[in-house]
Amino acid sequence: MQADNSPNKWLALVGLSLLSFTAFLDYTIVATALPFIQKDLNATVLQLQWVMNIYGMILCMFMIAAGQAGDLFGRKTIYFTGFILFGIAALGAGGASSIEWLISFRAIQGFAAAIIFTVGVALLPQAFPAQEQTRAIGIFSAFNGAGLAVGPFLGGLLITFLSWRWVFWINIPLIVFGLLLCMPHLKPSPRPDYKIKIDWLGLLLLIVGLGSLVYGIIFGEQTGWDHSLTWTFIGTGVVALLLLIAVENRVAQPLLDFSLFRNSHATLAMLVCSAAGFITFVFMFFDPLYLEIIRKQGAFMVGIILLSVPAIQVIISLLFEKLVKKTGVFNLILYALLAALLAAICHVLFTSSINMLFVIFALMLMGYTWGIANVGSISAIAQSVKPEKLGGAIGTVFTFWNISGSIFLALTSVIFHWRESDALFTGLAKANVAMTPEQQQQIQGLISDPQHAQVVITQYFSGKAGDIYQLFESSFMAGFHAVAWFAIVIMVIIFLAALALSKK
Repeated sequence: MQADNSPNKWLALVGLSLLSFTAFLDYTIVATALPFIQKDLNATVLQLQWVMNIYGMILCMFMIAAGQAGDLFGRKTIYFTGFILFGIAALGAGGASSIEWLISFRAIQGFAAAIIFTVGVALLPQAFPAQEQTRAIGIFSAFNGAGLAVGPFLGGLLITFLSWRWVFWINIPLIVFGLLLCMPHLKPSPRPDYKIKIDWLGLLLLIVGLGSLVYGIIFGEQTGWDHSLTWTFIGTGVVALLLLIAVENRVAQPLLDFSLFRNSHATLAMLVCSAAGFITFVFMFFDPLYLEIIRKQGAFMVGIILLSVPAIQVIISLLFEKLVKKTGVFNLILYALLAALLAAICHVLFTSSINMLFVIFALMLMGYTWGIANVGSISAIAQSVKPEKLGGAIGTVFTFWNISGSIFLALTSVIFHWRESDALFTGLAKANVAMTPEQQQQIQGLISDPQHAQVVITQYFSGKAGDIYQLFESSFMAGFHAVAWFAIVIMVIIFLAALALSKK
């Protein structure tokens, strides 16, 4: 099918970009409302975590299936359906009368987002000729970064002048306007020239496998890694995914096409998405804690400093067409992986007094990796995969982003707490400070609440409170640096794998 060469393609691009902006906005804007949701709906901390976790969990489970559904049944129809679901769920979430209803509507949003993130991207190549696809992908990805960047700020405004419910309801006018712009100008997507047969067994194994694995990781973080249910869920997930591999290699029309892994561009896209998953899940979790606990920055300044990441991502997206012409997609992805490695090395050098410009430089490196991973992976897939299989391929690649991020965050949380606890209690023993098991447990749980930590430490050890709080901070940095060293190891492995791939 020929791409649309009329001016209407730009209306389609603006509409698709605005809709994508809405979905990415929802990724960050909801976090600003959590304290107000907790108060208004009487939610526990565990329930509040599920408001965020259920979204990502359902998203991971259905991205590949959503992409393939677009390939099989028509991307325009599936995409339109996804946004109807997203809008209905946004209305329901904003009007939720209990935390259970809010979590349920967030699950529906996660399912709809799986459609939006995969099918929306796959619509771009069919709307633009090959020579304009890179520019369109760059503009589209710039809107994504803008959605991530503006989320916390817009959320603060809406909550201040209206209520937390508007962080969900703001989606509705954006969805309506975006759909009005793009839907009339999108052409039907190419359909396979063979009889459609849905791989229901593969879909079931994928849902059980990814769902159990992600839930096990979340459960382990919240409940403990020594809990039997943690490993029951993780074990079920691993077994289901192994069965999926065995089944898919024997199915004529598999849900997960493993021939994609023989495509060097697609494999490279998966590698850079894995690196970006580390950055977006791990560094963007620990860096705000470092800025607040160690650098004593307030919430507003933390937000301003962290804007370095999506700001660079937006710039990279807008310049992507020129960068591709100069170096090619393959080299850009290699540079992005090198930037991720340098960012990890920078984190090892973070201290309580290092120049803040150095911290911002590390964040900018992360933004570069994020930006290239976003647009570069899409471009690499669009150049190397048949149009009728594009949705499933993009869904597979971005599933790697989310799954690798979830797994890396779980692993680094274990590494951080082990190293932080070891450093803290070793330091207390050297200082001859005796603590009861209850006091140890309470002190250990204060790592993300420095102000409360000062109060508790002063209450327990009034004479030595200052010295012990310094030990508390140094223990945090010990855990932080352990995470950074782990990041270096992972980034070296990913970079060497990409380098070997490029030589082939």
